Formats: sequence, structure tokens, C-alpha cells
Amino acid sequence: MKVRRKILILGFALPVITASFASDIDIKTYIAPYATYLYYDNSRIKKDGYSFTLYGSLSLNKATHVLEFSYGNTHLNYKENRADWNQNDYAFAYTNYMFFPFYAKVGYHYIDTPNEDISDNANIYFADAGYIKTYDWNAGLGFYYSDYKRDMGVSQLTPHIGKYFWLDYYSGFYINVSGNWINLNKPSKVGLTKHNYYSAEASISYFTSKYSIGIKGWGGEAIFKVDKGGFVVYNLKEKYRGGAGIFATYYFDNNINISANLDYNTYKEIDTGKNVNTYAVTVSVGFSF
Repeated sequence: MKVRRKILILGFALPVITASFASDIDIKTYIAPYATYLYYDNSRIKKDGYSFTLYGSLSLNKATHVLEFSYGNTHLNYKENRADWNQNDYAFAYTNYMFFPFYAKVGYHYIDTPNEDISDNANIYFADAGYIKTYDWNAGLGFYYSDYKRDMGVSQLTPHIGKYFWLDYYSGFYINVSGNWINLNKPSKVGLTKHNYYSAEASISYFTSKYSIGIKGWGGEAIFKVDKGGFVVYNLKEKYRGGAGIFATYYFDNNINISANLDYNTYKEIDTGKNVNTYAVTVSVGFSF
């Protein structure tokens, strides 16, 4: 597939091309592999599954320019002699901080699956812009457009704001709140009648110089949602209704950390009408150099 080959070439060539200028440009690199196990309760279609993702970023000129990229592979085990689901995700993003405290981000996410589905060869374009007051607060507005088969397009607006509450020089709390408006131009293509879906989410974390731990939750309705700044896409025909989670990170030193997440979500299977609970456990290890 031509698009896939081009993305793969760019993904592997980008670190090499950038490294060739290392003598002239200040570069910091971050690499993190992620492993996720998924379990579906009360689903007539899915049993369980797993996902592996490799994420990386390059910060240039003291983080004036930040390049991000990821590759993910997802496998879902289906029931009733249905063919299992396999999917590859490729995502890239560029963030510019030249006019700090303002920032602007653009990116692209591509979905490739051998399964016959509306999301095969889907193209997701995204952008985010906002303001950062260092160690105090930040706010921004994200826009995402997903181009699926059958001329179905999904637009999403995500306003978000975060605030630090310091206890001392090394520890404190961070609260983040965001909202989502999702619009399907042709909901009938996936068995729905409603065009617009709304949701809100919030998280609070306690952090120190050695570790951080937090909780999160959300409610409302979401379908074909783009999450994690464009790097995660819920591209199956599932209408989500809410969820919660806990997360933690431990820093061994300035170069290595380990993170773990436990997430719960509930959704309605559009094809069967069943209400399904999902549980996901994710572990990652991050390396900075």
C-alpha cells in the first residue's frame, strides 16, 4: 500500500535525518513502548485483545520544535466464528513553541486494517493551539477531522484547560478538564440517527519529583472519538457512555520511568444493542536521552 510505505519510510527515516544535524541542533529524544491488555464484559462480538505501541518524540532547540511519532498494532479476539480484528496505526505530529507561551500543533493519523470495515484506510487530521503559563496553567482548543469510507466524516472539537496547585517546590496537584463535541456528517452509514455527541472529562493527579498518581473520569456520549492528542482513535462502531481510570508513573532517574494505567469504559454495541464494559491495563517504560 503506497500510503503505508510512505509513512513507514518517514517514520524510520525521521530520527536518522534529525540526528545528522545533532552537532548543530540541541536534541532531546524520548522513546516509550506501551503494552495493553483488553477485556470485554457482556459483548456478543468481542472476547479480549491486546495492543502494542511504540511512541517517540524529538525536541529540538530547547523544545522550540517537537516532533512526535508512533506505531501501534492492535489484535482483538472475536466470538461466534467472526474473523479476529487486526489493525495498524501510524501517527505523526509537529508542535511549534517559537511564540511561547503560545503553541500550535498539527498532525496526521492513518489506520490500516485487513478487515472489511468503514475505518480501513481512514485518515485523521488534527490540530491544537493554546497558551501555557509555565508551572501554573494552560488552555487550548483541539480540532480533529476523521475521513472514513462511504464518504463519512467525523468532526471533533476539544477545549481543554489544566491548572497546577503547588504544595511545595517539589510536589503538588495537577487538574485537567476537557470537553468534546463530535459530529457525524452521515450517521446512517453506521446505523445511527443522531449527528451530535457531547462529553466531558476530568483528571486529578498528585506529583512529586519521584512519582505521580492520579484518577480520571468522564461522562456523556462519544463515538469515533480521537484521544491522546491525536494518537488514539476509537474507530469501531461503539457508542461510549462513560468511564474512569487510575494511573501512576515512577521516575527511576531523569532518563527512565515506568507507567501503569487501569481504565474502565462502557459502551453500546451498535450492531447488537448490547451494553458492554471494557477493562484495559497498560504498562509502559520511557527512556530519555
